[in-house]
Amino acid sequence: MSTVIPMPANWADLCSSWEEIRHGYHAGDKDATVRDCARRLDTTAAGPKDGPVLFWTLGLLTLAPYVAFGDPGPGVEDEVTAALRRIARGDDSGSCAHGWHPYDVDVDEMLEHLPTALEVLNSPADHTLNGLLPADCLDGLDDGAEPANLSGPEVLDRWQCPRTAPGFARAALDHLGATVH
Repeated sequence: MSTVIPMPANWADLCSSWEEIRHGYHAGDKDATVRDCARRLDTTAAGPKDGPVLFWTLGLLTLAPYVAFGDPGPGVEDEVTAALRRIARGDDSGSCAHGWHPYDVDVDEMLEHLPTALEVLNSPADHTLNGLLPADCLDGLDDGAEPANLSGPEVLDRWQCPRTAPGFARAALDHLGATVH
């Protein structure tokens, strides 16, 4: 089964580990898991354009609260920040026709919703708006505003936009109190 965004075969296990670290109950080596994600992002970013760059970027976004506040070991934050900066600077695609992207959602809301979004993004048959976005991000929007007026496939198109991974990388850097330079 193909996915609508590239993901490794063991994506669900990885996502589960990242969530455990984010919530503070991971029994394994947290720093090794964070470093692995950063290194995989670097490796993927250097490879073919159809690699799972967005997936690994979302992994580091999920792990950003631990990196920022969980007392990671020496060098972990620097490795994560360097990987995220490379992705954030990769937004050389210029502008796109989308007025809104998933990285525009509040980071905390997106982190809570990310396991559900990844499940939907792994299933080419399920392109519902509810699965792709936190319901809270639609509250308070008038009917003419994006993303309230978008269909599931239109939101999916925004997830697949080349600007989405760099946007999430910038959101993770912001969470870490770092800048893109």
